[in-house]
Amino acid sequence: MIVAAAVNHDEIADTISETVTKITERAGRAAKILLNVRTRAIRELFSELYAQVFLFYRDAIEWYMKSKASRFFISFNEKMKDRYESAAQKIEATIAEMYREQDTAHFAFNRIHLTEQQRRDETLRTRQQNFDASALVWAGLNAQQLLFSSYESASIEASNRSRVQDNEHHDITVPSGRNMVPDSIDRADAGKFVTGLEKWVIGGEGHSLFNDGRFWLPEIDVAWRLHEWIGKEAKSHTLWISSSDVSQVELSGSRAAALNALVAAWTAELPVISHFCERPRYATLSAGQDVEKVGLIGTVYSLITQLFQFNFEDDEFEIPQAQIEALDGSDKSWPQALDILSALLKATPHLGICVVDGLNDLAFAGGTKWCSDFLQMLFEHQKLCRGSFKILLTTSGQSRVLQDYVDVADRMFTHTEAREVIRAGRWYKGSES
Repeated sequence: MIVAAAVNHDEIADTISETVTKITERAGRAAKILLNVRTRAIRELFSELYAQVFLFYRDAIEWYMKSKASRFFISFNEKMKDRYESAAQKIEATIAEMYREQDTAHFAFNRIHLTEQQRRDETLRTRQQNFDASALVWAGLNAQQLLFSSYESASIEASNRSRVQDNEHHDITVPSGRNMVPDSIDRADAGKFVTGLEKWVIGGEGHSLFNDGRFWLPEIDVAWRLHEWIGKEAKSHTLWISSSDVSQVELSGSRAAALNALVAAWTAELPVISHFCERPRYATLSAGQDVEKVGLIGTVYSLITQLFQFNFEDDEFEIPQAQIEALDGSDKSWPQALDILSALLKATPHLGICVVDGLNDLAFAGGTKWCSDFLQMLFEHQKLCRGSFKILLTTSGQSRVLQDYVDVADRMFTHTEAREVIRAGRWYKGSES
């Protein structure tokens, strides 16, 4: 027992000595984050960090101020060492949260200061890269790192230590060659025909949402679910985040989640397609057109246009030219559009993420059946991908149609508002407490 106490005494002394040095260096580096990011959330985390560091120093000083005999008798308490290790873990978790806050906001800050065309060009460059399985794994891990939350930082670090080339990852293959159909064209040629589809697109893939120079971060519960969803070991590859409606000057927690997922994917250069749905104005509709149907046509056309931007080796996609030319924005083009979207998804096996925001605004009245058809096609493709295709749906409000396709376990309702961290292209400090 005396020998055990002696050993424990030495271990406590070593733990305190090593930890003081480590947390001093780590906290000092973390303090530099304040030079770049001046949000209220960062300041609160910084205050919390230094409170924890101060308490650790206090406990360490108390230990060294005790007499040798007192320290020896205290060493009989085997849990004493755990006390210092637990305090150090809390400090590391707070530092990790500060870096998470900085990383996502920093990349969004850089994105805001690009023009919309520059953002589109960056996304296009990513879509025209060749990806193999290992590259996709690394991109996915990088995206996950940008979305991790403080209370799971330990598991993230464990994941980083065990990174290996995953032989069990879904093989990146393309559909086997088909007999050429007369008058068929490949992806590159078809892409030339779809440039005219933009006039039918209502909403966009997200680039324009950065034009006002503002950015929000979701609260910690939403960040946790995003991190879990985008990870390679996710239990489910589908996530539906809904939130309450907010005023036009604010951003809902659900849309903030969609934007954060996109920033993470764009930054990690993970292949992604996205669309932020909008209801068309009545003044823009032709006679007899339905608002919801026009919006859904624009959504599918948008995803088709993005998929035609992909360019990679051994792409065997082909399609009759007449089928492309049939996409004229009419209701009659809807079945053709779904078929083309389905074919493009199958022919783009390295596509990892699809983000759709605001689909519930088009999922009632005349759009109910069409929205159901769209979701059915999307989830059927997900099943064929064996876990390599993730779907994120975000809505302000609920949707009966989405409820039919998303399991309860894959749904999340957030009551918290998003936190604004960038305003007018500058770091937003928020109201002072």
